[in-house]
Order: sequence, then structure tokens, then C-alpha cells
Amino acid sequence: MASNNTTPTTPTTPSTPQEQTPLRAETDVAKVESGALEVKETEKTSVDEIKEKIKKPTIGVSLILFLILNIVMFFVGITTTKDCPIKPIIPVYLAVAGALGVITKIIPIANRNRRLVIVDRILYALFIVEFIWMILGSVWIYSIYQPNYVPGREPHCNKTAYLLAFWLLTINYIFLLLVITLPCIILCCFCCCAALVAKAE
Repeated sequence: MASNNTTPTTPTTPSTPQEQTPLRAETDVAKVESGALEVKETEKTSVDEIKEKIKKPTIGVSLILFLILNIVMFFVGITTTKDCPIKPIIPVYLAVAGALGVITKIIPIANRNRRLVIVDRILYALFIVEFIWMILGSVWIYSIYQPNYVPGREPHCNKTAYLLAFWLLTINYIFLLLVITLPCIILCCFCCCAALVAKAE
């Protein structure tokens, strides 16, 4: 007679509720964490969208204002080319500065989607030309302060053209001075505060 060598199979005991509880807890924690991450990402994207919505109107308004100012400069320079015998280059300065300002503000808008490198390089070159033109304008305008505004015996200059060029240059220099000095002041204040804290410790 052949003997049956069958190994007895041990019955698998079903997992008890106590054993399933940690697994369920871990699953629930993972779901909560993933949900929290999704909520954080949603909040972050919504905050970014709000920031962009706030920035866009501000940039748009400032861009329109600067464009209007540059157009006014251009037309004042064009219409007063013969009204400044004492320094005929001043109306030319206004016209060229206004034209450069309009071009340097329209180019970034036109190149916003294409992102052409050569256009960016042209824009940087125009910024350099604009800065050099501002320095030259400073020499021409400040050297005759204040000119005669009334046409007569003495050489004169159109009052609107001269004062527009004078105050625009002055405001530009004030802005540049603030841009340079404010970071220095903030750095000095930070260093002074750090020194006081170190002495107090």
C-alpha cells in the first residue's frame, strides 16, 4: 500500500480588527497629508494669481503714464525745434529722448511671447544709448539755467520745452539717487542693529 505523504496545511487565520487598525490609520494619515498638500498647493496658486492680478494693473498704469510722458516729450521737442536759439539742441534732446522712451517700452511688450535674444540685446543697447543721451542732455540743459524765456534781443528758449526737459532730468537724478542710497541706508541700519544685539549679548 502506498503511503500518502501529504503535509498538513495550516489554515490561514484572518487578520483581526486590532491588526487592521494600524494599517487603516496609516492610510488615513497618508490621505490627510496628501489632502493637506493639495490644499497648500491650491492656496499657493491662488495667492500667486492674486499677486499677478495686483501687479498687472500697477505695471499697466505706470507703463501707460510713462508712454504718455514720452509722447509729450516727443511732440514738444518736434514743435519747438526753432524756439530755442540759445541752445537749439534742447528740443532735439526732448524729441530723441521721447522717441527712445516709447521704443524701449513697446519692445518688451512685443517680445513678451517670443522671447527673442537678439531683441533683448537691442533693448539693452537702447537703454545704454538712453542713459548716454540723458548725460549729454544734462550738460546742455543745466549749463544755461535759467535761460531767457521771452523772445527779444537776447537768445531765448521756449519755456515749456526747457522746463519740461529740466524737471524730467532732475526727477531722473533724484530717482537714481534714491535707488543707490536706500540700499546703503538699509544695510547700515542692519549692521548697526546687529552690532547693538552683539553688544547686548
